[in-house]
Amino acid sequence: MDVSPFRFWPIVTHLGSAGLMLPVFAIVAGGLWISRRRAALYTWLLALAGGAALVLASKLAFMGWGIGSAALDFTGISGHATLAASILPIWLGWLLAARGGRFSILGLGLGLLLGTLVAISRVVLHAHSVSEALAGWLLGSAVALAAARALAGPLPWSRWSLLALLPLSLSGHAATANYLPAYQWEEHIAIWLSGRATPYTRADLLRGRMEGEVRAAPGAVSGA
Repeated sequence: MDVSPFRFWPIVTHLGSAGLMLPVFAIVAGGLWISRRRAALYTWLLALAGGAALVLASKLAFMGWGIGSAALDFTGISGHATLAASILPIWLGWLLAARGGRFSILGLGLGLLLGTLVAISRVVLHAHSVSEALAGWLLGSAVALAAARALAGPLPWSRWSLLALLPLSLSGHAATANYLPAYQWEEHIAIWLSGRATPYTRADLLRGRMEGEVRAAPGAVSGA
C-alpha cells in the first residue's frame, strides 16, 4: 500500500467529505428508522444538526467578518473532522454489533480512530490547523457519544449498515468524494451575509498577527 501523502492522506481525508458522509448518514438513518430505533435516530440527528450548525457558524463568522484567533491559527471548525467523528463511529458500532446484540463499543472506538485519522489528514494536507482539526474531532466525538448512548440495548442486524460501504468505496475518487462544493457554498453565504466583496482568508488572519508583532517589537516605532 502506498502511504505517501500523495495517495494515502487524500483518500483518508475524503472519508470526512460531505459528499460521502451524508449518504452514509442517510443509509444508516434509514436503517434505524426501519428498525424502529427512532428515538435514538432523533438524538443522533439533532446532535449532528447542532454540530453542523456550530461548524457553519464558525466558518461564516471568519469568512464574513474575520472572527477567528491568530494565536491559535483558528479560522473555523473542521467540517471533515466533525462529520467523520459524528457518523463513522455510529455506522461501525451498528455494523459490528452481533445479531440481536448491543451496539458495538469496538465499532465505536474504530470509528473514532478513523475520525482521528481524518482530522490528522486535514492538518497534513494543510487544509486546517491543529486547533481547527482538534475542535472538529472533539465536536464530532461528542455527537457520536450522544448517539451511541441513545442506541444502548439490543440492535436488530440490518443489511443497511452494509450498504454504507458503497459510498465509502468512492473515497479514492476525488471528483466523486467532492461533488458537493460545501466550501464554495460557505464562501458565497459569508459574502452575501457580510456584504464583503471577498471572504477573509487565513492569510489575512496571519498578516494581522505579523503586523501586530511588528508594532510590538522593540525598534518598531517610527524614528527609533
